Amino acid sequence: MVLLLLGNYDGRALDIFFRPVTEENRREGWILAHWLVAHAEDLDIQYVIFDDQFWSAHISRGQWHNYDAPEPSNEILRHVDHVHVDVIGGDSG
Repeated sequence: MVLLLLGNYDGRALDIFFRPVTEENRREGWILAHWLVAHAEDLDIQYVIFDDQFWSAHISRGQWHNYDAPEPSNEILRHVDHVHVDVIGGDSG
């Protein structure tokens, strides 16, 4: 596992990479993704995306949904090699 933290423009997102894409790394990615969802309320998480699936705090808690990656579809845009996490914006003051 390689950990790389990348903020979005608001500093509310990070990506945790599991490279190369292997069954073992996918398993570890899913362990992390499910842990994040289980702790989403405490961590103010609003979205988790991994392995062509996404979870949203705004849609049926606990449910994963198909993620349609933008074109050109690749491992990064499909979030196959990393878990993407967005948190709800906090107080910037």
